[in-house]
Amino acid sequence: MYFIGIDIGTSSICGVVYHTSTQNVISITKENCATIPSSKSWEKKQDADTIIDIVINMVREFQSQYKDIKGIGITGQMHGIVYTDIQGNAVSPLYTWQDGRGNLNYRENQSYAAYLSDITGCPVATGYGLVTHFYNVQNRLVPTNATKLCTIMDYAVMKLSGKKIPQIDPTNAASLGFFDKKELVFDMEAIQKAGIDITMVPEVAPSASLAGYYHKIPVYTAIGDNQASFLGSVRDIEHSIHITVGTSSQMSIYADHYMEIDSLDTRPLPGGGYLLVGAALCGGYSFALLRKFFNNTLSLFTGKELSQNDLYTIMTSISYQKDSKNDLVIDTLFDGTRSNPYERGKITNISTSNFTPENLIIGFVKGISQGLYNYFQLLPESLKKNKTILVGSGNGIKKNSLLYEALKDRFKRPMQLSTIQEEAAFGACLCCMREGHYSQ
Repeated sequence: MYFIGIDIGTSSICGVVYHTSTQNVISITKENCATIPSSKSWEKKQDADTIIDIVINMVREFQSQYKDIKGIGITGQMHGIVYTDIQGNAVSPLYTWQDGRGNLNYRENQSYAAYLSDITGCPVATGYGLVTHFYNVQNRLVPTNATKLCTIMDYAVMKLSGKKIPQIDPTNAASLGFFDKKELVFDMEAIQKAGIDITMVPEVAPSASLAGYYHKIPVYTAIGDNQASFLGSVRDIEHSIHITVGTSSQMSIYADHYMEIDSLDTRPLPGGGYLLVGAALCGGYSFALLRKFFNNTLSLFTGKELSQNDLYTIMTSISYQKDSKNDLVIDTLFDGTRSNPYERGKITNISTSNFTPENLIIGFVKGISQGLYNYFQLLPESLKKNKTILVGSGNGIKKNSLLYEALKDRFKRPMQLSTIQEEAAFGACLCCMREGHYSQ
């Protein structure tokens, strides 16, 4: 029998099909071409139904090749929201996790996110779905026929299963904000303090529980992509440090009980326990930014450009260098942090001898690695001492040998690379497969 997992990413949509007997995993990847251009630099939107068309076509492609499919699991980009109407159709674009409207000034020199954090006592940041919704409410941007909001993965489950009302699991609910992570329910008191209509919030359902059927194939509630990537990559959850690098990057470790650590997110994990997560807004995007800089320089001086792949090939072909006093020191906070969106990256220790393209490249991968290691250092010693295995996933590591070396060097541990090409999609597949076995 087969199970399908779909991961709705920011720049790509990935799918896997897993055969339970042979344990073969086949993956396909499609470009997420749903981005909606905006004249506002802080606004990040995608067309929800374009995404759904890609997802459904991907499922149909798998159906045409594999006949004994027993379940479909969904994951994808967390935090963002789409509005739906009474018929279960999208009546807005997807406002993604990168949307910056929550950082705009609201009142008394406070941003929307800061205001909400103050009046509710719940720390929230721009990009969180209920922060986005609060901005939209205050600026009369919520469609008049909207009855619910949900993540793009919840919407995909709706369209596959034929449901008209979204359900959300704790992993995705926590990413919207105002969620009690101990009790695994929305904090209705905080939501009411924010003046948000509680009827807009979707019902919370257990992770990977049966939502409905697509052509007689069970479809399960969606889970967050950070948790899905962890489950799809890590075999020893008690002793592993999971590093994943895509557009953003995350350092995740497992804890068997709820705990709070400054600057780390505490996220529910399907099956029980939590992930303590340090999330950088610019992960692989930092390296993409450097690639763009090199291409712009080439164009300025020669009138020519290289393809993205050719530039990355050149950039990753240089030799990795261990730390020295002559290194460029690069902080890759180019888009700030969740807690301080106005913080910026910097390049220091520039001398007459080290300001070279090669040193910039090495400095960038070391900066990405240092940022993730800084999150690890925030953990209490009781947790850190047992984390002996470094597990890497995501194309940002797999396709960048320099970043792979920099992470090993910084964490002082050998790194195991996930053998699965699309870890988050595989993690969603594993979740629905576990539930699917129980329901067969």
